[in-house]
Amino acid sequence: MKYFGTVKSFDPETGHGEIKQEAGGDMLRFDRSAFSWAKDIVPTVGQRLSYDKGTSNQQPAALNLQTI
Repeated sequence: MKYFGTVKSFDPETGHGEIKQEAGGDMLRFDRSAFSWAKDIVPTVGQRLSYDKGTSNQQPAALNLQTI
């Protein structure tokens, strides 16, 4: 099942960011490795993305990020 949210923050140096879920709930962390597009293109704050929910380092995370 795909979920939707907007990028709340992204640090290009660490490759980590957070997504605000449209359905509500806690922010979800994501890692650069979760991008489904070129790794040199960084997400921007406010950008809407689709994602799958999963875990990374045993924490809730957004996976398989895609631009909409």
